[in-house]
Amino acid sequence: MKRKQGFTVTELMIAVVIIGVLATLAIPSFTSYIYKARVTEATNFLGEIKQRQESYRSEFGQYCAVDTDDWGTYNPSTIPGIDPVMWETTTEWQQLGASPDGPIRFQYATVAGFPGATPPSNTNLDSDDHWFAARAQGDLDGDGVDFFLEIYSQSNHIYNSANVKGGWE
Repeated sequence: MKRKQGFTVTELMIAVVIIGVLATLAIPSFTSYIYKARVTEATNFLGEIKQRQESYRSEFGQYCAVDTDDWGTYNPSTIPGIDPVMWETTTEWQQLGASPDGPIRFQYATVAGFPGATPPSNTNLDSDDHWFAARAQGDLDGDGVDFFLEIYSQSNHIYNSANVKGGWE
């Protein structure tokens, strides 16, 4: 007896189930990869801010107070969320000489102070010397839960408020 060419319904159903299982495993990993890649924008720009602040201090003897001595003003004024927005340069940011390369998903602030000025809370900065802190704040998945990354004058590490939760939340 000669068999007709083609697939049986059972074979097709097994293929669909296998594809479904693979997709179920791959989508969370892919989503995690996308969020981690988006956090790279903030870490790169915070590194640039640190370099610019150190250059500014070597030239002027103090750090550039873009946002005074508290986290008052962010650029942009609201967190961009899922969709990136263009950077809006200000006179203070031009004075520092820092601007991102393209559209951004975070809002940024950098504060600075003289010896004796009180640094922002939870930064552990030594107020006996000139200091600065820079922050990137974002909500990459649009769920209303923000996280931030910070870099300080007295450290070479970037601190992540969401380190335990995958790095972006």
